[in-house]
Formats: sequence, C-alpha cells, structure tokens
Amino acid sequence: GKYWLQVCTDLPCALKGADEFHAWLKKELGVAEGGTTDDGIFTVEHVMCLAACDKAPMLQCNFHYVENLDQDKMRELLAKWREEATKLANE
Repeated sequence: GKYWLQVCTDLPCALKGADEFHAWLKKELGVAEGGTTDDGIFTVEHVMCLAACDKAPMLQCNFHYVENLDQDKMRELLAKWREEATKLANE
C-alpha cells in the first residue's frame, strides 16, 4: 500500500496494549496480517521492536513513528492518509 503501517508488538509494547491495537487495526481496515486494503492505500503488519516502548501502542508509517495511539487517534490518521492518497491519485 501507499501507507505501510508497521505496528510494534514486542513484549513491552504488548504489555501496553499493542496486540489488541494491532488486531483492531487489521479489523478496522479489513485486512489480514501483511495484507493491503482493496483500495491499495494501507498495508498492515506487525514488527518487533521499533525502540519506542515507552510510547506504545505505536507504529511506523512509511518510516515515520506515530506514538501513543488509540482507536480515535488512529481513525483520524487513517482518514487523513486516505484523503492524501486520494488527492495524489487525482493529480
């Protein structure tokens, strides 16, 4: 996908809810592990240790960290990124 979402699920992050967050994100986007959304915008996978354990749940999107995530913040980011991808596709 245009946005590669790598959720850290290493033990310290898992203890702060990363496993549940990762499962929720895949369900929210309707993808399996490593899958890409039908529109080609998002690919989701779990990774081990992005070295931001104190800011979990967190993910790396196209090599940029997004930290202290919850479902509401993630929904806002998904909407923003989807809008950006749509604008780029229409240019």
